[in-house]
Amino acid sequence: MTKVFGNVVEMFVYSAVYMIIVLVSVKIIGAIFTTDFEKKVAEENNIALAIICACMLIGIAILVASVVK
Repeated sequence: MTKVFGNVVEMFVYSAVYMIIVLVSVKIIGAIFTTDFEKKVAEENNIALAIICACMLIGIAILVASVVK
């Protein structure tokens, strides 16, 4: 039972770290390209930018998963 609880806690820690990494990377990429991703995707319905952001998030997820293993 304690191993399962430990795995659940570990999963939440890794997911929190991943979310922090994602938020920081989106802000850094947004600063590099001098654009506001949230505004363009939400208000202007820019589907192409949303797909690019999703690909970036998937790439970061793959990198974090490889580090965790």
